Amino acid sequence: MGTGWWWPPHEIEAGSAVTDRASDDYGDRDERTHHNALVGLHALSRPPGAVAPDAVPGYRPSTAGESLRTVAEADESVVPMSARLGALHRLARADFPQYDKHQAEYRQLVASVADRRGLDPDAVLSDLKESARGEFPFAKTASGQALPHHEVAFIGEDVCTTRRVDVGGLSATWVFSEFETDAPFGQIADWVDPRSWPARGPMMFKRMDLVGASAPIPISDMGDDHWHGVFHEEVQLVSRLNTLLHCDYWRAGSTTAGMTYKLDLSLDNEIDVDRGFLLVNDLGPVRRVKALKIVGFSTDLWDGVATMVCPFWTDWIRGAVQGGSASTPKPPTNTPGGGSGLSLGEGLEAWMTFFSDAAQSYLDLASDVTSRAASGGYTATDGLADGTRYWSQLAKDWARAWSYGLEALDEVAREGLDAGLAPPGSAQEPIRGMATALTRQNGPVTSEATVVPVAGIAPGAHLVLPRLVSIEAGGAELSADELSVTIQTLPDGTSGVLVSTTNTSAAPGLYVGDLTTAQGQVVAPVQLYVARAAEVTSS
Repeated sequence: MGTGWWWPPHEIEAGSAVTDRASDDYGDRDERTHHNALVGLHALSRPPGAVAPDAVPGYRPSTAGESLRTVAEADESVVPMSARLGALHRLARADFPQYDKHQAEYRQLVASVADRRGLDPDAVLSDLKESARGEFPFAKTASGQALPHHEVAFIGEDVCTTRRVDVGGLSATWVFSEFETDAPFGQIADWVDPRSWPARGPMMFKRMDLVGASAPIPISDMGDDHWHGVFHEEVQLVSRLNTLLHCDYWRAGSTTAGMTYKLDLSLDNEIDVDRGFLLVNDLGPVRRVKALKIVGFSTDLWDGVATMVCPFWTDWIRGAVQGGSASTPKPPTNTPGGGSGLSLGEGLEAWMTFFSDAAQSYLDLASDVTSRAASGGYTATDGLADGTRYWSQLAKDWARAWSYGLEALDEVAREGLDAGLAPPGSAQEPIRGMATALTRQNGPVTSEATVVPVAGIAPGAHLVLPRLVSIEAGGAELSADELSVTIQTLPDGTSGVLVSTTNTSAAPGLYVGDLTTAQGQVVAPVQLYVARAAEVTSS
């Protein structure tokens, strides 16, 4: 399913047909016991109104004390330190539920981390409390700095976003993470490779076996390592789930690696939707990492608790930062259905502001003339000069509006009303998705978009995206006339480029290409994941 737990990496032979499976030392019963206990701890800290796991098939409720003790006594290879710290931090945010009753078990769980890492349990407990109360990352505490980075990364930080989505009429959950890390590129590229998942997440991944071939099938010369394979995936999600996953992996040197996966067959008839991607881009001092999972279950009950995956998902992505010393969550640059344009209300507000600003210059001119005429000494020469200023300003505004109108009509001709009609010179970004905003309340959004950080791009620069090619076999393409490029200022003040397409027939998957200047000089690589998922918003 594309989620799991961090596990100390080991070398995996390139092209191996069957990956090393997770250890069976504890057997199915113990695996379920430990998983249930960890789910139970996260359930203790869930916010009011959140779905409880008690009704989930296969889940066996236990007391808080039993869950704490079970996790504390688990072998580190079954429940890693990062998972324990993540659960403890969430419990600290909830003010340690039932602490008076189960103080011994709480301290036992803290000690299971501290003792094995040579730390003082009281100091670790204190730092967990301070981080939770102060809402700052646990990694910034003394205990956090004394522990390996991959064990404390993202504890106390929100790096997992979930949304309800519609995928071809099927209900699903969108789980997305985006972050920057100084971990080595090679380490992250290996984490992206699905053959590593059982070694990275033994508690979740029981197998990831290549089906029908002794090695993945090479696809093309798009990258240094580019292949396709169908894998039999077996995961532990309360109960065991078995699927056949269609996977494609692509790596371009030491700069970019990505993979996509989608459901070929649910062998248990439990899953309707399972698709997503992993991606890493080397940005020089840091690597930018994205991870998306879209999962929908055949039973609605499972969909109701799918958002509970975040703690486990977060623990799995910690595997990507092995060998690093700093990792920072970033605002999501992929959202369901594209939906990157401003709302209709924001668009109208922008136009009202534009008209107000445009009229102000004429009001100021009229006020100035009236003031000087009332003071006396206003001559015919003054009137001629003011008239010249008036007509000059009017000529500029008409020319500007005419030029803008031609550009806007050209965009509408290419993209329809979703091209957007932003007022000229607006400080806001072009208001794309206006038609989408109008229809959002009536049906799913079909546009797809992502934001690509690009340093030093001038707001008026002319950039070109000739095409995007799918990394999957067959190399389906999105042509230039199906793509839109818009320069944006990102929330952190840096520059970026919004890349979107409204092609409604392109197959789901990861499409890659290069953003260039009008002269053909490469500015930045672009990867756009076509999800075919529309966000479901409550009315």
